[in-house]
Amino acid sequence: MRRYAALVGVTLAVLTWAAPARAQETDLKKVSYNMANNLGMLRTLREVDSLMTVEFWGSGTMRDVGAKTIGPVVQLKSVYGQLAYDFPGMRVEYVRSTGEREIQVVSGMFAWNEIDKIGGGLDPAWGRATPALEALSERLLRLWTTPFGVVKAARAAGEKAKVTVESGATVVTFPLAGGKPDDTVYMVVGDLEGTPVKLTLDASYRPSRVEVRYRDRTYVTTYADYGDLNDADYKADIFFPARIMRTVDGQSVLDLTIQRTNTYNPYVIMPVPDSVQKVAAR
Repeated sequence: MRRYAALVGVTLAVLTWAAPARAQETDLKKVSYNMANNLGMLRTLREVDSLMTVEFWGSGTMRDVGAKTIGPVVQLKSVYGQLAYDFPGMRVEYVRSTGEREIQVVSGMFAWNEIDKIGGGLDPAWGRATPALEALSERLLRLWTTPFGVVKAARAAGEKAKVTVESGATVVTFPLAGGKPDDTVYMVVGDLEGTPVKLTLDASYRPSRVEVRYRDRTYVTTYADYGDLNDADYKADIFFPARIMRTVDGQSVLDLTIQRTNTYNPYVIMPVPDSVQKVAAR
């Protein structure tokens, strides 16, 4: 009887023994592939990164960030964003709870704010645009630290990217690089060239934290709750975070909940208004 009990104890011990956790991948090529593939960026049988444009809708809070100041918390009734990576650009429309609208745009080496309507400045009858060239680098930085943008930037860095493991999480560090490193992305970074980026990945190799130190300020953006947020009849198996938070020097400046996306490469263009080009040429 004692022998039987001993055997049962050994058997239970074997059955309840847990294998050690699998080590995180550290091979750069495999991590690069996993990042893009697990976001759904690699399409067709050739697994080419063909994700070029995205739309998203959400709400939340924000704070205006100045050169040396951070403003009070502002409630956002809605946020509508357009992201373009074929020729890099970003347009984000913030509608405050007061009804005040702010449309921030960056395209290539130009930045401006659209007044009245999206597309303002292209036709006087449509709306106005005011140059915002002082915001160029900050907006480009936001573009290249979006989930898709940071993965494209890391892949574009090539062998300059390094993979480590910190506290059980895969971390990719790389410098932002300009030019056209491949056929999938045209990197425009301006004076962000060489800025170091630290990208922490979650268990599915999707961006969970992006840290950048630029002009003596630390920008940290965190992403969580990834899902296919397209409409129910328009799913694409492309994953976007439902929660986005950003801090500057440790202070919260953005907290968004994303309700919906369109990841089927929607028609998104950001032509530069003549008034903005003229100011930039001075």
